[in-house]
Amino acid sequence: MLADVKAYDAAKARLEDDEDELIPLDVKENVALNAGEPELEEVRPRFQDVFGSFPLFDDLYLRMQAMNLDMVDEVLRDEEVALLRRYMEIERTPLPEALFVSALSQLWIFGMYELLRTWRQRVEEILRFVRAWNNLPPTQRKKYVLEKRRKIKKLSQHALQSPWQHYSRALRSPKFLRELENACDRSERAFRRIEALRVSLAKHEVPKAKGAVALAPGYGRIDMTSGSIYWQIILQGNEVDLISRQTIAEQCRSISRSYLTLILPRQVQSQLAGFPRHSYGTKRVSVTLKDKRNVDGVVIAWDKQIVHIEGDQPPFDTREIVDVKSSPRRIRIPRSKEDLTLDRFGRKRVVAADHDEGDTAS
Repeated sequence: MLADVKAYDAAKARLEDDEDELIPLDVKENVALNAGEPELEEVRPRFQDVFGSFPLFDDLYLRMQAMNLDMVDEVLRDEEVALLRRYMEIERTPLPEALFVSALSQLWIFGMYELLRTWRQRVEEILRFVRAWNNLPPTQRKKYVLEKRRKIKKLSQHALQSPWQHYSRALRSPKFLRELENACDRSERAFRRIEALRVSLAKHEVPKAKGAVALAPGYGRIDMTSGSIYWQIILQGNEVDLISRQTIAEQCRSISRSYLTLILPRQVQSQLAGFPRHSYGTKRVSVTLKDKRNVDGVVIAWDKQIVHIEGDQPPFDTREIVDVKSSPRRIRIPRSKEDLTLDRFGRKRVVAADHDEGDTAS
């Protein structure tokens, strides 16, 4: 709440100074190379260009959906700026404008989720096909390919372009197969975050907890730095994600950037399947590198990507990993009601007992 107040004061000061646009506090203004020259506005990459760099996005209709998300994003950004400006003027929530931006934001989230889900499903189907082909004896592979091709052509009889070409290319080109795997892995974190948000907004449930009712599903607040609607999403246990529509948009734009040194090789990913979870979607592991160095406190998101290395340990290339082991960290949880006392603010405080995360399976 204190952060909201500070952001409110700063945004209102900009408004009173007659600035043309509300600039997020965490974005620094560019300094002109030459004095007196106008500063150039940062150009945001379009979703159709971001996703267009991914394999399988040569599909016309996937690119059309990305273009639709681009257009709605631009409309929403204007509406978000107007919403925050109106909020500053009347110093209370402008209900009609807030309801409109909230409704459009939720629909935008649903559209982005479906685009990524459709594309990822197609990628995973090709990867499963290639894995199954590799596991077959050589004498059975030709029959398997012919049956798969016949099935795909039947299912795509109304399509203008058969997806079989991608299946065939994945069998013939190891480079294309690696592109599929890497693109899918790079999108994992963004997709899982949108997925959790979508479960709360659309299904009114806590993600990955079937039947658990979400906290105030659909209720959002105004981000005081951008005017974007943000939501508080209960994940599992005591974990909460505060996420705005613009945060999702920027995370999706960053998917196309190279994370090759952070993405785990597929053979390493498979070793993490039975490891206990560290937090929602993450596991804490210890890795051994080719130079015999052991690195503990490595946090992996969704068995795909390194998101954190504890301490001052230097980064490393994931392709150097030769072994990985589970390394759950000891945490503190309340032992009983008697362990609850009051802190100096009069609030209940947990005086907890040691507990090994490894005791709880994911």
